[in-house]
Amino acid sequence: MGDVLVVACGGAAANIVDDYLENFDPDHLMFDDVALISRGKATATWQEVVKKVKGYRVVVPFAVLGGETGTDMIKDVIMLARDNRCKVVSVFGIPMAFEEIRRDRALKNLSGLVALSDVSLVLDMQKFVDLNLGINQNRDWVQFLKMSDRMVMFAVMSLVRYMDGPFFTTFTNSLYAFVIHNEMFPVDAAMKGWESLWFDRNPQLDDAVIMVGASTSSAEMDDIRDNIVRKYGTLPQIVKRSDPDDSKVIVLKAVRSF
Repeated sequence: MGDVLVVACGGAAANIVDDYLENFDPDHLMFDDVALISRGKATATWQEVVKKVKGYRVVVPFAVLGGETGTDMIKDVIMLARDNRCKVVSVFGIPMAFEEIRRDRALKNLSGLVALSDVSLVLDMQKFVDLNLGINQNRDWVQFLKMSDRMVMFAVMSLVRYMDGPFFTTFTNSLYAFVIHNEMFPVDAAMKGWESLWFDRNPQLDDAVIMVGASTSSAEMDDIRDNIVRKYGTLPQIVKRSDPDDSKVIVLKAVRSF
């Protein structure tokens, strides 16, 4: 039986995962199994998900909150995983600002879903887009959205892969805001990512994790630590992903619960 099950709930999350499954080599999947549940596309019925969950060590429910299907379904998946004594690491996306109704609904539901999860990882799509918009040099919005979806999936996959190792000792708090950014120099990506993280007004805990590519040098990792300590007074843990892409940095910061 597999070790980690990813369950994409709702149309937005299903589209993000489905794009990856259609366009990338399945041999490079960073999780043992994945199920999509949405109105438009699905790889598993609810009954099949119920059967799948049994025996997994970790379940990763993933949804962009705000839509009816994703918001309601992810709660059911979390409760199902808890009933089966699985560790629950929930990944929640918060819709962009122009989706005002969906964004408000997401924020209203977020605290309850966080309380049900062992660890929650929250991505504010608005801040993520604002941070990475500069990469879209041709101003092609459709292509930028596709790139954004793939970067989100890259972050989810990287976090899932790390669950094979010391995830639950490295991620010691229950709630983390995270963002992924791409720069030529990892320290620049880390600093810009840190400055764009959500929960700006919420007092931060002294716990942060920065994930870098496998080929990132020790000197670059030290540079990231030194800059974060000097500017923010927090010593982050730097962990290497299994991929060699040292231009992508994932910044996660623990924040206080609601």
